[in-house]
Amino acid sequence: MTETDLVVKVVEAIANADGVDQEELDPLYTYIDPGMLEGLSGREKGEWSFTFQYADHQVTITQGEQIFVDGELYTSGKVTW
Repeated sequence: MTETDLVVKVVEAIANADGVDQEELDPLYTYIDPGMLEGLSGREKGEWSFTFQYADHQVTITQGEQIFVDGELYTSGKVTW
């Protein structure tokens, strides 16, 4: 996944969890520097996860670039409930 893809996927995951279009969300930079997320893309050394708060959601990104919103895995355009 490219740097920009990871940021886009995070926004998609949050929008999906809220059941809204991405354009209806507050900008991601209101809660976290998108550059920080871009820096995570492609990191392969060791196992890691990164968690941050977006509005009332807890978002976690793992070393395998899996995205969890409130503990639920986001995959292919949807959060798996």
